[in-house]
Amino acid sequence: MMKEQVIIQSISIRKRNQQHCFQIKLPRDTQRIIGIETGLSVLYAPPYSFTPLLVNSLLLQRNNMMGVLQLQTNGRPDIFYSKEIFERDINIAAGEIKIFPPQEVQEFNIAALRVDTPPDGNSFDFFTGWTHGTKREEDHLNICDCTLINGRFRDTIGETFAMDINYKVTVYIWVKRFTKQAQ
Repeated sequence: MMKEQVIIQSISIRKRNQQHCFQIKLPRDTQRIIGIETGLSVLYAPPYSFTPLLVNSLLLQRNNMMGVLQLQTNGRPDIFYSKEIFERDINIAAGEIKIFPPQEVQEFNIAALRVDTPPDGNSFDFFTGWTHGTKREEDHLNICDCTLINGRFRDTIGETFAMDINYKVTVYIWVKRFTKQAQ
């Protein structure tokens, strides 16, 4: 019988250009890795800003790349997973067309044309029900015969701004395990 389980690894970054190497031991009865998901929580960041880029009359801003995550299994020379971790996608609703129901069109006035950007940079409804501010989707994998994962995370946001930014990256590793059936 098979059972899915998640293994969680937290990585704390406090200094610019910091590299964090870590190992994740998987349970002995792990059959395979079926997915990886990441999350990010900024704990402290000094004030900073980007200059927006005007492209095709849409106001686009550069997403903040926090760092790069790389994972490698024991006994294999290649990296099986690499991902650039971003603070959030601040351009997710750029150029979005707003559709209003007929009853609201009559009440619509010129003041409603001005859209205030919420704190997370997205211009759709606020929703904070997700663990890291937005819904996360796992990257599906199929890595067999693995008991140990070597990982490395390298900070890039501190290098970009030449300052220390304190944040935490969380790596969720989804595995399938063999389980004994109750007799």
